[in-house]
Amino acid sequence: MIESLKRHPKAWLFSIVLHAVVIGLPMLGFTGDPVKPMVSKQGLVNQTIKAEVISQKQLDERANTLKEQQKLKDQKVKNQKKLNEVAKKRSEELKKKKALEAKKKKQLQQKKAAAEKKKKQALATKKKKEDAKRKKEIEAAKKVQVEKNRIAKAKREAEAEKKRIKDAQLKAEAEKKRAEEDRLKAEAEKKRKEEEVIRLAEEARIKAEQAKLLQELAEQRQKEAELKAQLAAEERQRELDTKRNKYYSLIRQKITRNWRQPANAGNKPLCEVQVVQGPGGIILDVTFGTCPGTREYRLSVEAAVLKSDPLPEPEDASLFERNIFLKFKPQ
Repeated sequence: MIESLKRHPKAWLFSIVLHAVVIGLPMLGFTGDPVKPMVSKQGLVNQTIKAEVISQKQLDERANTLKEQQKLKDQKVKNQKKLNEVAKKRSEELKKKKALEAKKKKQLQQKKAAAEKKKKQALATKKKKEDAKRKKEIEAAKKVQVEKNRIAKAKREAEAEKKRIKDAQLKAEAEKKRAEEDRLKAEAEKKRKEEEVIRLAEEARIKAEQAKLLQELAEQRQKEAELKAQLAAEERQRELDTKRNKYYSLIRQKITRNWRQPANAGNKPLCEVQVVQGPGGIILDVTFGTCPGTREYRLSVEAAVLKSDPLPEPEDASLFERNIFLKFKPQ
């Protein structure tokens, strides 16, 4: 029974539920419900027996069904095993067949390679014979050509010797003629050289006289140029001195115009003033040299210089000086 329960748990569960329903139906008859009819005890017993008979039949049918399914499964497993064995056997047969085909293919390739090798050897032997034959023919042709070359060389040498003798005769005649021409040329060259010496001596004398005259002329021109340059320099210097004096005079005049006499100036002595200027006459700095006047006097001179900014520019740019030294005495 326990083994049957393990094999068919669903059937047993269905049987238990069915018995519970059958047993519970009589209890429902005592609830006092007027609608439901009363069920007798004998009827309940009959229903229970019938339920049990039906349940056992169903359990047997279920068991038979499961047995059939198990048989089908076992048969399926057996069939699968047979299929696997057949597949394995077929695979082994295919492997053997492939191995046999590979062996046959290899043997065929070896036979083909052997035939190819034999063919190559035959071709090589044939080529070797043909090369040997061709070599003999070439050597024979070379011997014939060597003989021809020897004969041709001997002929050329004979002709060359004949030509050499003829050339030697012609050369001797030409040498004799050339010696006569050289003698005549030597006499003419000697005469030409004597005339050339006389001519060159005369030309040298004339050139020496011309060089002497040119040197004297050059010295005279150099002296004139030096004198002219000296005069021009003196003239330039006088012009620059005049322009410089005018330039300094303009500066002093502008400073003088801008000078204002202070109340306690006292004496107005000569003052040495140094002015540092930039481009365009811009005054950068003012310093004093000797200036024995009073402090107010020096300050007035400094103010006059600063007030003269910018200073006048010179007529000639070369006269521009960054540092200007002036001697100032107001009038």
